[in-house]
Amino acid sequence: MLPVVVAARRAYGGVTMTQPPPQIPPPYPFQPVRQHGTATAALVLGILGIVVVPGLGIVAWILGHMALKEIDANPQAGWSNRDHANIGKILGIVGTALFAMIFLCVGLYFVGLFAILAGSGA
Repeated sequence: MLPVVVAARRAYGGVTMTQPPPQIPPPYPFQPVRQHGTATAALVLGILGIVVVPGLGIVAWILGHMALKEIDANPQAGWSNRDHANIGKILGIVGTALFAMIFLCVGLYFVGLFAILAGSGA
């Protein structure tokens, strides 16, 4: 062999430009990550229930609870977003409490308004 080829092989770890690079082994097989759609819906509705429409908190609470039950019932299924279901459920509880407070305040406002109007007309 020519001294240049020997020097090139030593410099490049025994591989020259004419030889193909060594093959990379295939990746280790793993279970694919699955997203639970109900958990994501609970999270989105929980956020919307607090920010935009207070009545959606009840739906987020129910969907979050259902998703948590389904994820916990089958841990081998590989669901990846249990935290979305949990946060959606918590946001649903908070949104429901805000909805109840708003409903109570509006109700008390109209009761007070009716009392004032009924008292002044007598």
